[in-house]
Amino acid sequence: MPSETDTASSYYALTKHICAQQAGLQHHKQQSSGEEINNTDNQIWVEDSWTEEEISQVADMLSSEKPALRAKAHQIQKYEAEAALNWDRFYTRNHSNFFKDRHYLQRVFPELSVERLSDTSSSCGPFVLLEVGCGVGNAVLPLLEKNPNLHVWGLDLSHVAIDLMRQDKRFANASRQGRAKAAVWDITAGSCPLICTNMKVEHVEGVADGAIFLFCLSAITPEKMKDAVRNVIDTLKPGGCLLFRDYGRFDEAQLKLGTSRGKCLGDNFYVKQDGTRCYYFDLDDIRAMFSELEEVELSYIRRVYSNRGDQSVRRRVWIHGRFRKPQ
Repeated sequence: MPSETDTASSYYALTKHICAQQAGLQHHKQQSSGEEINNTDNQIWVEDSWTEEEISQVADMLSSEKPALRAKAHQIQKYEAEAALNWDRFYTRNHSNFFKDRHYLQRVFPELSVERLSDTSSSCGPFVLLEVGCGVGNAVLPLLEKNPNLHVWGLDLSHVAIDLMRQDKRFANASRQGRAKAAVWDITAGSCPLICTNMKVEHVEGVADGAIFLFCLSAITPEKMKDAVRNVIDTLKPGGCLLFRDYGRFDEAQLKLGTSRGKCLGDNFYVKQDGTRCYYFDLDDIRAMFSELEEVELSYIRRVYSNRGDQSVRRRVWIHGRFRKPQ
């Protein structure tokens, strides 16, 4: 049986080999057909594709040593019990500095176009956007700033994150205009609650024209995901949209966690160094959990990133989805 070091080494060898092939292919494509190479800060990325052979190799790699690398039962229970505490610690340590503002959302989600968010002709009033797992507001605050008619709810498990979001000038300005609200909500704890904001008790059930659900579901234990999704769906008005992004199966981060002792909590579910957790989805996972909604779009985003600073290469996988609540 290969050792933990052997498994990790084989992962790196496989990844570097695949990325080298992909980089060479994309370079050739660019020279021959003018294909664009994308620049993000100090990184260059190109679209990626996986062969069935590569998928099979990586799946075998993750399954071969899992029993030996899996966390103990009492550790798994501890991470679940301390989920909120670990996110509070994360935001206490990183404040608003860890995640960048998500300025790309209006490009990739047509439902968030300036025209849609600025439309005041609806008899139902301004567009109400709710984000579950909002953190410190990296998604909704840029949208608030660009769209003066938009109203937002920001909801998160972490008290610290919500406090930091309320301190942001963009949120404070919109709040004074009656356009921004934030509250703590554990989406795994029962149905849509009454939430206290500014000394008032307000409903979140059926309030939203759209809900953003970005890199949040993956942090929840798989046994509670279906109920969490149902609670998010309940915040939508009939015809409302749910916009989803999260980590995809065989993302590079999964391969690193999957070959590290004590990090595996279950199938495709891992704990990171800071105690927060992450699940890596495939498309069937998402289709099953969002089956109450109409599927507008669901696909993998697969990219190879090259960092010009340290010359590292990473193979990333996410899932992108758009859904609509039936009328």
